[in-house]
Amino acid sequence: MYRLFALPFLVAVSLGVTLPEDGPVPTRNPGPAPQSTDSAPVPAAKPANDEAGTPSSDVSDTKDPSPAKQPTGNADRPAQKPAITAPDADEVALAHCEAELRKLGAVFEREKPVRGENGCGIEAPYRLDQIIRNVALSPSSQMRCETALALARWTNTVVAPAAEALPGEITLTQINHGSTYICRRRNNSATGKMSEHAIGNAVDVISFEFKGRDPIPVSPRAGDGTVEEAFQRAVRGGACLHFTTVLGPGTNASHADHLHLDVITRNRGYRLCE
Repeated sequence: MYRLFALPFLVAVSLGVTLPEDGPVPTRNPGPAPQSTDSAPVPAAKPANDEAGTPSSDVSDTKDPSPAKQPTGNADRPAQKPAITAPDADEVALAHCEAELRKLGAVFEREKPVRGENGCGIEAPYRLDQIIRNVALSPSSQMRCETALALARWTNTVVAPAAEALPGEITLTQINHGSTYICRRRNNSATGKMSEHAIGNAVDVISFEFKGRDPIPVSPRAGDGTVEEAFQRAVRGGACLHFTTVLGPGTNASHADHLHLDVITRNRGYRLCE
C-alpha cells in the first residue's frame, strides 16, 4: 500500500512538479445533473368553456361553420323601427275644430257616422247641445263640425251682441232650429240637387229666446219698423260673415219662416246672401 502512494510522489519530484503541502484534495462525485425547470414540458391549457359547457371559439376563424350558424334572410340586418303613421288629415282638422268650439264654451258630442241614400250622410256628425256659453241649441241636432263652428262664431260675434243691444236687460239664452241633418233634396223637391242638409252642412234657424223678453221668431218683417225687424236684419246680415249661404224671408216661399245657413264651398269663395 505504501509503495502505491509513494510512487506517484517520487515521479512528480523527479519531474520537478511542486505538490501542495496538504496533499491531493479528493473530488466528490457530483452524481447525475439535475434537470432544468426551464426545459420541463408545460401542460396544455384547457380551453375556456361558455355557460352551455361547449368550448368557445371565434366564429371568424371557422372556415366552414355549421349550417345552424349561417345567417339566412334578414337575420343579420338591424331590426327596423316601426313606421310612424301620420294622423289622418281629416282627423287633424276635426281636432282643431273641436278645440275652437271648446274655446267658445260649446257643449257637443261626436257621434257615429250617418249614411243614407243618394249621397246623404255625415262621416263625423256632431250633436251640438250648447252653442256658446249659456246659449243652448234646441232641439237635438246632427251636423258637421265645420257647420257647428260657424254657428258658434256667428252666435258669439253677431247674435249675442245684437241681443244685448235690445231695449232693457236682455240676454240671449237659446236658438231654436227647424232642421240640421236630413236626407232630402233642395226645398223638399222630388227631383233636383240634394240639399246641404243632406250632408250636415246646414241649419235652419226659426227663433231666438232671451232672458228678459219674449222670443223673436223669424218671419217676414220688412218695413214694419220694429226693434224685432232691426234684430232680425242684424243677425241675418252678420250671418254671411260666417256662412257661405244665407236665405230667409223674401228669398222664396220655402224660406219665409226661417234662416237657412250653410257652409257650402263655391268657386272663388263666392257667398250667396239673399
